[in-house]
Amino acid sequence: MIFDVGLGGIYQSTLEGLRSQGIRKELDKNAFLLLMLTELQHQDPLEPLKNKDLIAQLSQLTALEQIMNMSKAVQEFVEAQQMVNPAQLASLIGKYVVMRSNEISVQNGEAESIVFNLDEPAHVVIRIYDENDNLIREEDLGIVEEGMHAWAWDARNDDGIPVPDGIYKYEVVRVDGTNEEEIGGLEGGVVEAVQIKDGKAYVLVNGNLYPIDSIIEISEPREE
Repeated sequence: MIFDVGLGGIYQSTLEGLRSQGIRKELDKNAFLLLMLTELQHQDPLEPLKNKDLIAQLSQLTALEQIMNMSKAVQEFVEAQQMVNPAQLASLIGKYVVMRSNEISVQNGEAESIVFNLDEPAHVVIRIYDENDNLIREEDLGIVEEGMHAWAWDARNDDGIPVPDGIYKYEVVRVDGTNEEEIGGLEGGVVEAVQIKDGKAYVLVNGNLYPIDSIIEISEPREE
């Protein structure tokens, strides 16, 4: 008697049964055991599963369980790192922080400066967008030397018309021929408050909220 245990037979029906319980991207431990037991139940009596084959499959099961346990441990570690500690957050108040930023505020017709850092001389272009992602201002700064730089925006668009108060997005781009690379801007100031929204922490700096994971430097404020 010939038994067909290929993917078109018992394996297929077993897999389809597992899929009916919910879509899985890979087999878990229970699914692996079910497949192995199914193979044992339907093996050819004249050619039973050899010991070495059984040991190989059990080794795969052991490896699978170890990987699953490791993945669980990593996930728990990541979740622990993402937990908000109110005491640590409160210690940020009054500190001077530097953050990655791509937003600039216009208040009472005046705009903040856009600050960026270059690790080497580069051709730099700054682009500013409104709330609808429309390009309203493009400034070609030409070749800029290495180091920290600040560009003062006059809060006007390319036509010289003052823009309304609000929050605008910008990008600092390094241009090399036809290639462009976004550098990203920096924002700095004293932390006025800390807020938690939907389990995520934000710092209030210069009247604006920034995700806490955007902070790249923390220091004591300079004395006036």
